[in-house]
Amino acid sequence: MRRPAVDDPLWIGQYRVLAEVTRDETTRVLLGSGPDDRLVSLTLANRQSAEAAALSAVLEADPDAALPWWAQEFVPGPSLRDVGDTLPEPAVLRLAAGIAADLTQLHSAGLAHGQLTPSHVRLTSSGARLIARATGDDPADDLFALGTLLAAQSALPEALRPCLAENPADRPTAAELLEAIGPSAEPWPPAVEKLIAERTAELAQFLDGQPMPPDDSVIYQVSETPTPPRRPVPRRGILIGALALVIAGLAVWLAWPGTPAPPPAPQPPLVESGFLTAHGHPQFLKFSHDSRLLATANTDFTLDVLDVATRKPVGPRLGPFPNAGVAGLAFRPDGSALVASRVKEKQFTAQTWDPRTGREIGEPLVLDNIDRDGAWPALSSDGGVAAVPMDSPRRLDLWRVADRTRIGSIETPAAFRSSEFSPDGRTLAVYQWDGHSAHTSQLSLWDTASLRMKGNPIVFAETEQICCFAFRPDGRTLITTSGGTTGSAPKVRQWDTATHQEIRPVFSLSQDPGNGEMKEAFLIMAVPGLDDQHLVAIATGTVTIRDLDGKQDGAGLPGILNVAVSPDGKTLATTSGSTADTTVHLWRKP
Repeated sequence: MRRPAVDDPLWIGQYRVLAEVTRDETTRVLLGSGPDDRLVSLTLANRQSAEAAALSAVLEADPDAALPWWAQEFVPGPSLRDVGDTLPEPAVLRLAAGIAADLTQLHSAGLAHGQLTPSHVRLTSSGARLIARATGDDPADDLFALGTLLAAQSALPEALRPCLAENPADRPTAAELLEAIGPSAEPWPPAVEKLIAERTAELAQFLDGQPMPPDDSVIYQVSETPTPPRRPVPRRGILIGALALVIAGLAVWLAWPGTPAPPPAPQPPLVESGFLTAHGHPQFLKFSHDSRLLATANTDFTLDVLDVATRKPVGPRLGPFPNAGVAGLAFRPDGSALVASRVKEKQFTAQTWDPRTGREIGEPLVLDNIDRDGAWPALSSDGGVAAVPMDSPRRLDLWRVADRTRIGSIETPAAFRSSEFSPDGRTLAVYQWDGHSAHTSQLSLWDTASLRMKGNPIVFAETEQICCFAFRPDGRTLITTSGGTTGSAPKVRQWDTATHQEIRPVFSLSQDPGNGEMKEAFLIMAVPGLDDQHLVAIATGTVTIRDLDGKQDGAGLPGILNVAVSPDGKTLATTSGSTADTTVHLWRKP
C-alpha cells in the first residue's frame, strides 16, 4: 500500500482517495473514504462487466467513465497469496467457511464469482472474506475452484473433498458446504495473526493523520476529476488538515530568526480506537456493565449485540419488531441477558433475551393503554424494573420485568413527563411539565422502594424545559439539559441529588454544528464523560468534550446521531447521522 501519486485523482465519484492498495497491468485498487466516512475499495479497470456492477457488495459504479470504476466494502487484511506456508486443517476449514459464506450470498443472487484465486481471498481477525467478482457462468465451477484452491494449502479435509467431484451435479452448493463445515472457533496460526496485525498497522498510518515521511512532500493533487459537492468533512480529513496546519506553522516558526521553540501541539480530545458493524443503521447504543458488549437498536427494527474486543456479533440478530420504537435497553449485571423494551401504538413490551443464543428468557411484560402523549418509559440499569407512563389517571407504574409484578405508582398529572433511574436503581428522577411555555417545570427524586419523594422538587425557570437528564455513576450528581428555544441555546446544569442544589455554573451548548450539517438533529444532551472531570455533550449532530465548568476540550466530532459511554470509562461509542452507515465508531482518550 502506498500514498497516491501527484497525478492520482483526489476524488472518484463521491469517494475521497486515501491510498493505493494494489495495481497490475489492467486494474488498480484504491482505498477510499465515503461521505459517511466508511472505508471502500475503489477498483479502476480498463473495462467492467455489467455483472460486477449488479453485485450486492458493489456500493456504486460508473461503467461509462473514461476509466470505469466501482466501489465495494473495503476488506482489510492480507490476501491468501501473502500467506506462504501451508495451513493446518482447522485453519483450512475456517478459510473454507468464510469463502463459502460469501459464495452463498453471491450465488443466491444468480451470479458466479469466476475468479476464485488466492489474491481474491482476504484473511481478517474475524475470518476469511472473498473479494467480490461476478465473471463466472456456473456456481458449481466456483465450488471446484474452492476445492482446488484449498487443496493447494493442505491435504484437503474430508468435508471439502466433494468440491472436486468431476460431475458438477455431484458438487455441494455453497450453502450445503457451509452447513457441512459447521461453525469454526479455531484461531488462525500465529504467523497469520502476525501478518494480519502488520497489515492493520500499515493501514492505520493512512487513517489517523500521521505525518508524512520526509521525502514525500505531496499527499494529493487535484486532477481532472470534477470538484465534488460540499459534504460533511470526515474525521480523517479533519485530522489530516489539522496536522498540515500544525506542520506549516511549525516550519514558519522555526525559520524565524531568534524565535524560541514552539510549545507542544495540543492533543485531540479523542482518538478512534476501532469500530463495530451492525446489521442495520444503529440509532440507540447500550454497553453491558463490564463494557465488553454493546447492544444496538437499528432503524430496521432489529437489535444486535456486539463483542467490543473481537468486533463480532455474539449471537444472532434479534427481531425485527416492525413499527415498534425502542424504549430502552439494559444488560443484566453479569451480561447473561439483555432486556429490551419497545412501544407500539399504546402498548409497552419488555422482553429478556439470551444475547448468545437469541432465545427469549421467561415471559414478556406486556402493558396496554399506556400514555404516548409526551411521555416515555424507562428501564433500570440492570433491566429489573420498568417505569411506564399510564393514562386515566396519569401516573408512572413501576413493574418488575422478570415476574411481571406491579410494584406501585407515582402520580404524574402533567402532560409531558419522563423518568430516569439512578445507576443503583434506588432512585427514580421524574420530570413533569404541563406543556405551557410560560409555565415552570419541575424534576423530583423518588425512592423506588417506598415510592416516596426525596425532598422538594427542583423547579426550573419559565421557558426552560428539560429534554434529558442523567445520573453520574455514583448517583450523587444529576445532569440536566434543556432543549433550547429560538434565540436561546440549550443549558446544562449539575445538581447535588442530596441537597437538590446546583453544584457547578450553568453552561450552554452551541446549536451550530460548525459545518452547516445536521442542523435538524434532535438529540441534545450532556452525560458523564470518560472520567469524573469531564462530560460528553451532543447538540445538532456534534459531540464535544467539556470539563465540569463547560469549557470545551479540543475540536468537536461532527455528523454524530447518538453516543454511549462505557461503564469502565474507557470507551465512547458513536453512531453517525447517515442512514446508510451501519458502523459504530469507538473512541478513547489519547
